[in-house]
Amino acid sequence: MNNLRGLSQNIQVRLPRSASNSCEATGEESELYNLKLRFVSIFVLFVVSFLGASIPVLSACIKRLHIPSIIINTGKFFGTGVILATAFIHILPAAIDALTDECLPESWKDYEAYAGLFAMLAILAMQLIEIIAHHQLHRVLIHDINVVVEEGHAQPPTTPVENRQQHGHSHGLSLLSDSHNHRITTYLLEFGIAIHWVLIGVMLGIDDGSHFVVLFITLCFHQFFEAIALGAQISQLNNKSVLPAVFMVIFFSLTTPVGIAIGISVHLNTYNPKSLAALVTTGVLDSVSSGILIYVALVNLMAGEMGVGAHGFVALKKHVKFLYFVALYLGAAFIAILGRWA
Repeated sequence: MNNLRGLSQNIQVRLPRSASNSCEATGEESELYNLKLRFVSIFVLFVVSFLGASIPVLSACIKRLHIPSIIINTGKFFGTGVILATAFIHILPAAIDALTDECLPESWKDYEAYAGLFAMLAILAMQLIEIIAHHQLHRVLIHDINVVVEEGHAQPPTTPVENRQQHGHSHGLSLLSDSHNHRITTYLLEFGIAIHWVLIGVMLGIDDGSHFVVLFITLCFHQFFEAIALGAQISQLNNKSVLPAVFMVIFFSLTTPVGIAIGISVHLNTYNPKSLAALVTTGVLDSVSSGILIYVALVNLMAGEMGVGAHGFVALKKHVKFLYFVALYLGAAFIAILGRWA
């Protein structure tokens, strides 16, 4: 009888775990978890982010550290390709996996397009936010024009000098409009990248350790070039003080370390990556993040900086435009290839 009982226990141990059990935390997730390595990653990723975003800003602010604009722009367009590929290759597939996981209840499995839905809603929301911001900008510019008219420009100019003054003022308002448009684009870009990197940091912090080293090295390259793209945008804000640029650089540099710290805290409190709350939260936030980055990359960076309406880009020499397009494609290809391992 004892032999039969032992045989029965052995058979039970060798049976494959059921789907319900595979969705429960087993404690095996902590065996490969290296806490010291996580703390090192916080420091390294902060330095990488700060360095990448600071290079264009310092180049614009300090003459001795000036870097030719063609180099900064090449790095910016390479970073644009990185941002675009990050959304399509890394984030959106992860969102799809999370929102179609077998551990979700049947009500979530009836509709398999949740990831695309939330990404689309994020894109529409970004467009609405940008339209509202530009509408407010237009009201400010109209107010400025009315103030100028009330100060003595109500009568039409009668001399060539006055004509040139009026033209100069109109040109100044046009430059002001371009400056505000660039500011809105930069804020949207930082907002989208910040959400993305906080989520990435959380995922890095809770990762069980099986792919941590490869993922960490990949993210260092990834974040450095994304930081250059953001830093190039920040450097062109034309602020009267350097403090807003410094604040934006530091804020961006802290996003991933903060995410890692959150991930470590969650992991130490018995994190179950297959729970309903974890899957839905991760899936929805990844979807929203991918939608934001897709919108910013396609509309603000590619169409806005390299499209037909970007007069400064159209006026460039052919070999310079060719260089920038190659940089864009290489950035996208770089992240797409890295997606094979991370």
